[in-house]
Amino acid sequence: MDKRLRAILCGLLGAALFAPAVQEVPQAQPVRPDQMELVKKVSVPANAGWVDTGIDVNQGDEYSFQASGEISLQRGNPSAGCGPAGIDLMSVQQPIPNHNLGSLIGKVAQLISVRKDEDTGEEIHDEVAEYFFIGAENDLVAPLKGRLYLGVNEDLYKDNGGEFTVLVFRRPSGR
Repeated sequence: MDKRLRAILCGLLGAALFAPAVQEVPQAQPVRPDQMELVKKVSVPANAGWVDTGIDVNQGDEYSFQASGEISLQRGNPSAGCGPAGIDLMSVQQPIPNHNLGSLIGKVAQLISVRKDEDTGEEIHDEVAEYFFIGAENDLVAPLKGRLYLGVNEDLYKDNGGEFTVLVFRRPSGR
């Protein structure tokens, strides 16, 4: 294992001891595939940050996710690879500190405002968001109305490689 990854992992292990509890988003009751309709197939590159699925959800909508693929949390390092369940490490710097590093996660975000940083000129999106774990497969009841985003449970993603492929299903209204 190279020195950089070892330092990162040691720091993550130490920080994991002090990770605050994160409230989980309510999960849907498990559903059979024949009760769901495929909404979209989404590619989630490991180095992209949050990926906008283009799916707007309403509070209470029921979704199911199935993910596959392999990513690397450090391109070129064979011990940094994982599937949608992630690597059995956790840190407070991850978007969801109590789930595996590199796991597939999602968020439902409701945009409040868009403003520009006066120093950098960068657009800043103020939003209300609820984060949730997906892993290889999970069900969700949308916690609020907003846009669905998918990402990797890591805060340093520029050196990542690979991608997850995610099938997003929705329970049709009235079922």
